[in-house]
Parts: sequence; C-alpha cells; structure tokens
Amino acid sequence: MPGSKVLGQANLHGVIDVTLKLRRKQALPELEARPTNPLTRDELEAQYGASQDDINKVTQVMSGFGIKTVSSSAGARTIRLSGSVSAMETAFNVKLFNYSHVSGNYRGRVGYLFIPDELKDVVQGVFGLDNRRTLRRRRQPVRDTGARQALSSSTPKWYLPQQFGEHYHFPQGDGTGQTIGILEFGGGYFPNDLTRFCAKAEVTAPQVTAISTDGTSTESKDGAEGEVMLDIEVVAALCPRASIVVYFAAWTEQGMIGALDAAMQDKTNNPGVLSISWGAPEGTDIWSDQAMSQINETLKEAAYLGITVCVAAGDDGSSDGLADGHAHADFPSSSPYVLSVGGTTIVDLAGTNADVVWMEGDGLRADSGGSTGGAVSEVFQRPDWQSSITIRSVNPGAITGRCIPDVAANADWVASPYLLVVDNHAEPNGGTSAASPLWAALIALMNCQLDSGKRVGYLTPMLYQASGSVVGQTIGSVGCTDVVSGNNDTASVGGYSAGPGYDAVSGWGTPNGQALLDAINASLSSTVPA
Repeated sequence: MPGSKVLGQANLHGVIDVTLKLRRKQALPELEARPTNPLTRDELEAQYGASQDDINKVTQVMSGFGIKTVSSSAGARTIRLSGSVSAMETAFNVKLFNYSHVSGNYRGRVGYLFIPDELKDVVQGVFGLDNRRTLRRRRQPVRDTGARQALSSSTPKWYLPQQFGEHYHFPQGDGTGQTIGILEFGGGYFPNDLTRFCAKAEVTAPQVTAISTDGTSTESKDGAEGEVMLDIEVVAALCPRASIVVYFAAWTEQGMIGALDAAMQDKTNNPGVLSISWGAPEGTDIWSDQAMSQINETLKEAAYLGITVCVAAGDDGSSDGLADGHAHADFPSSSPYVLSVGGTTIVDLAGTNADVVWMEGDGLRADSGGSTGGAVSEVFQRPDWQSSITIRSVNPGAITGRCIPDVAANADWVASPYLLVVDNHAEPNGGTSAASPLWAALIALMNCQLDSGKRVGYLTPMLYQASGSVVGQTIGSVGCTDVVSGNNDTASVGGYSAGPGYDAVSGWGTPNGQALLDAINASLSSTVPA
C-alpha cells in the first residue's frame, strides 16, 4: 500500500487462512442479455461448479506442504486452506512481510504467486496471503456535532427514504416476500438504531439477519457503522415487510470474494437483489488481476441466477479519489454484470424538475466534498449492449471500455440528505452508498409485482434495449428521468458531463419507478421462453 513501511518478515509459525478459486467443469458462457430462464443454484453447481476430483487433488497436494483443507464448496469453486506462514511461502513460492500503515498494519506479499505444477490448470486464484485493505466505503458518515441531532429534534435536516420513493414514483408495495442482501466490510448492525429509525419513519421494523462470512464482527463500532445502518435503513423504510440479510466480511480481496460467494450460495435466504456500497478504483495496484477476474465471474453467476446486483459508482467524481491525474472507474461497479448506480441532487422534491448531477464543493471527500462516480472502464471492454454509446474515456490511449453508471438517484447529503440514525443520534447523510440501496429497494418492489414469481434479475442490458412501448426509445429512457445538468470533473485529465440521453455521470437518469416496471413487464411478456 502507498505510504507503508516494512516491519519485518511475517512470523513463520503464524497460522493463516487462504481461499483458492478453482476452474469450472465447463466455462460459464458469455452473457449479453438477461437470461430468459435463470439457473438454480443446483444447476449452476452441477454444470459450472468445480469438480470433486479437482477439490480432492488440491487437498492432496496441499497436504504435502502441511496445509489443511478447512472447507470446500463445489458451487462456489472454493477451497479454504489453513497452514503456517512457512508452509504457505513454500507452497506458493512467495515471501510474506508485515507492514505498517496509517490505516492499520497488514500482511503483504512480495513477488508473483506460483502454483504447484500439479495444480497449474486447476487453481485460478489465491486469496488471503496478503490482508491489505482494498475496499472502502462510499460516503463518510457525518461525525461533527453541528450536523448530528437528538432523535427528538423537531427541526429535522433530512428526508425520509419514502419521500424519495414518492419523488421517483416507486410502485406501491412493502416488499412482502422479498429478500434483499447487503454486503458490508466493516461496521455493524445495531437493532436499537433500526428501531429508532423505523419509529421516526413510521414503518414496522423489518426482519434483519446479520451473517459473518469469515469471522468478522457484525457489531463493530469502527466508524463504518454509519455506512451499514444507512444501507439497512434506506431499504427498511421502503420495504418494511422484506427480509434483509447483511453479509459481513473483512475489507480485503478475500473478504469481497467470500461475501459474494456467501450470497450466491445462500439457499436459505435466497436474496433476489444485492446492494454493495463499497469498492476501489480500477487502474491501480489496489486490485490484483486475479481478484477482479474472479469477482467478475461471481457477478456473472448472479446474472445467471436472476439476482440484481446494485453497486455504488463512487463518491469522488472522475478521479475516484486518486491523485494521479487520471480518471478511474470504480470496481466492482464497473463490472458488466452489475447495475452501476450514480448520484444526483434533488432540486425540486415536491415538483417535476429533474435532478442534477451530484457535486459538492470540489467533489472530493478528502476536502469535505463529494461527487458522483462515473467513467469508462480500463479493464472491461464495452459490452455489445452498450455498442450505441459513443462516450470515450478522457484518459489518453484508453480502451473503449464499459461505461458507468447505468442509472442514478439522490446522493446529496447537504441539499437533499437522507435521514440516518446511528449511535442513537440522527444525522443527514447520503452518497451513492445511499443511492444503491434505494435502487435495490425499487428492484424488490418491482419483483413483488412481476408475474409468476419472476425477478427483474440481470436488468442492466435491458436498459439499453429498445422499448416495446415507445418507438425510438430504450427501456432506460422510458423508465428513467433524464438528467441533463452537471459534471463529475475531479481529475486533472477531466471528467464527464450530463446531457440528453445516456451519459457517464447519471446513466439513463433517475428512476421513474412505475414507468420502469411497466416497461420491464412489457418486455418480459413479449419474450418467448427458450
């Protein structure tokens, strides 16, 4: 990590856990449209999971190094290993060191990873040798006493999510029968705060299940609890009868992979939509290539399973918080298999005026500002369903990559802030980390009204296809209100601006919930099952 210092070699006798990703029985086919008939988890495992022979082979080879298999999952294609630092260094021909950093000490590796010859075609990723922090939450929770208020305050400085739902014409409903998953990499869930929030929002508190996927605390007060409670409360206000499942993990590559796997394999709760308010920039050494590849593979699985994954696009404009002068898309928001959610400011909550692009101050959180993420990916090529989009990267010599965001919603924590109750206080908050669960709640409400138990599922490519109800328009333009004002210029090389139609700061715009539901229903009813 930039700014870190070597403390010394890692304790050779220390025991660490490592996650291996294995090859599939057969490659998961490319997916350029929403699958007509989503796969079940059993079908996904049977056709595209890891083979038991490969799992047995890895277990056997690793045991020769003194490394034990703790658990395995053919569906997730994972094996969890446990062994000493010395054994891991020998097995993967790597050196591990301890580092100090202002954000916390960590273990890192030096040099490339090597796979034992016997496993060279079997193992596709090794995660956990290093535990440096990669993910970061989108919006910093407010902590200044001037912004925080007692819960009994009679002069609120915020709006309730239901008011945004009304502004965006969300369809009627309370989320009955739906399960919404939320991925968190810090903080904790505190029922008392949710109870107090629901009392102020005048809704029944929903059922919330907190799951630690790797032993990470689900009740940590590490400064990220505001992020967790914001995600939960936005969903709770709009879908009080839904079940909310919060998957906690360490904020590392291994943590992200484990949390996503847990949600994909969760047959018990079976979430129909996920919301992720965490990420990190592309185009740097923050993410390893193997992590981006395997996370993207799992997100493809979500698309095949009919799970909509909403991901915040970032809160630092075109630079994504990096000072290297370049523009950066945020990952996993840049994956082609997710619904990337940008941020806007509501200028007319009770009226009909369109939102504008969210830009506070200089657009950077480090300067107490903030602005919507939005860029052109330097990792993922532009999907066929974005072939009509002509936006080019502002970075010289960049590829014609995937454009984000796909859609947007209110993110402004000053002009149109969300109510957040955390640590027994009320405060205004926002960011794309609020816009993402807002969209997740909308997806759940739409799932309630689709015919025959269908799910919206892999919505993203649908937004770019022609609408069957309005000639010359896409489903995105029919189901969203166009945002035509504002930009996210925070990088030296430049940024992106709003304009008529699709753009790289607001996507197709803010939701017109009922119109989007009608357009999706019309599209699904005209689709002939394969």
